[in-house]
Amino acid sequence: MRFSFVLVGCLLFSFQARALDSYADIVDELMPSVVNISTEKKVIDTREHDVDNVMIDPSLQGREALGSGFFIRSDGYILTNHHVIEGAKKITVVTNDNKSFEASVIGIDKPSDLAVLKIDNKTNDKENPLIFKSVIFGDAEKARIGDKILAFGNPYGLGVSVSSGIISAKSRNIGFGEQQYLQTDAAINRGNSGGPMFNLNGEVIGVNAAIFTMHGASGVGFSLPSNIANWISSQLIETGKVRRGWLGFEVAYGFDKYTDKSGFVITAIDEESSAYKEGLRVGEIIIAYNDKPAANVSDFQRFTETMEPGQTLRLKTLSYGEEIRNVIKIQEMPERELQNITNKALSESRKFYHEGNSDDVVYISELKIAVKEASPRGLTIVKIESLSPLQEKGISVGDVILEADRSEIYTAENLLESIRYAVFDDYRPLTLFIQGLDNTFYSTIELAKEND
Repeated sequence: MRFSFVLVGCLLFSFQARALDSYADIVDELMPSVVNISTEKKVIDTREHDVDNVMIDPSLQGREALGSGFFIRSDGYILTNHHVIEGAKKITVVTNDNKSFEASVIGIDKPSDLAVLKIDNKTNDKENPLIFKSVIFGDAEKARIGDKILAFGNPYGLGVSVSSGIISAKSRNIGFGEQQYLQTDAAINRGNSGGPMFNLNGEVIGVNAAIFTMHGASGVGFSLPSNIANWISSQLIETGKVRRGWLGFEVAYGFDKYTDKSGFVITAIDEESSAYKEGLRVGEIIIAYNDKPAANVSDFQRFTETMEPGQTLRLKTLSYGEEIRNVIKIQEMPERELQNITNKALSESRKFYHEGNSDDVVYISELKIAVKEASPRGLTIVKIESLSPLQEKGISVGDVILEADRSEIYTAENLLESIRYAVFDDYRPLTLFIQGLDNTFYSTIELAKEND
């Protein structure tokens, strides 16, 4: 009996080892749920020699922009990134069996950079509509650092493909508002945006959103956790928009000087909010909410934002050292607050794309230009679109951006950071210091709001 037990154990171990050598079975099962997405945008005159055939943002070339998506319902609803379909005149979805469909937009959510599309599943036989293979959402909160994952997408427009890796980190903030992302070492390239990240149980635990690479280094990818994606996509399908919870006050981490207890200090409060009407005031400290300790501000903000308007939140606060219990009614986030979130999140997920060589070309959508690094500093402008705000300022291809708002520029990220600050500050004008062919000069650039 002992020999038989040992043999079975060895066979089981051998099977598990072989199973890990190949993902073919799970890939075959999941591939039909993934789609290619292409969009037609306004055609912009682009000469090949201006960009040295380097792959840049497709909208700059006036060609089809390529991305990915996946079925979240069997009747044709697809989840993707908003930036994949942003500004599109026409959206085409190609399924894994190479069938093409024109898609309509059901809803978009700019703060999360998500969009839901729909393709027609009707056939000539009304009783037998097309059935698409939809995904199952997993729980990203239960995912652990080190877990193996599979990332699906459409890299460089080559068609649906898959790469493997692990979850390298969780709760990464990449500057896209307050949202936290899963980080992975799986290959996520241009065109993978909007594609799914699966765990080895075949569940979606993330939506591929962004990559970040530096010269001479391998890139890392970031995916929006499935819990947020599922919550947002469900609302977009149901109502076409996302209702976010709002408390009406801002907080920062701090300590109560009377008790030395830590928590969230209320730094500002809207007098029209239910929180103010319930007696909360600036300076009071939240030490617990819904029986959770007040430990992480970002967690608190995400928790309240995903609550349904009308629900109540239990708070334990300190006022001059005295402990008080409050019950606050969650309100729907006003449009002005939603716009603030959108501004802070504006186009972050497609800004961290750099290729690993000295000929990098990066597309800056807010300025509608393409640039590459100059030596010893600055960014050489290699393309200016006809609608770029730089056109009317006498700035030309070949000019070098040396400074933005008095900050020296060495990389595209330096320029993007200055743009983000200007956007956050209600789209205030951006001052550029330009080195032209014959002289250097300052130029003030008006930043157009998205879709203007």
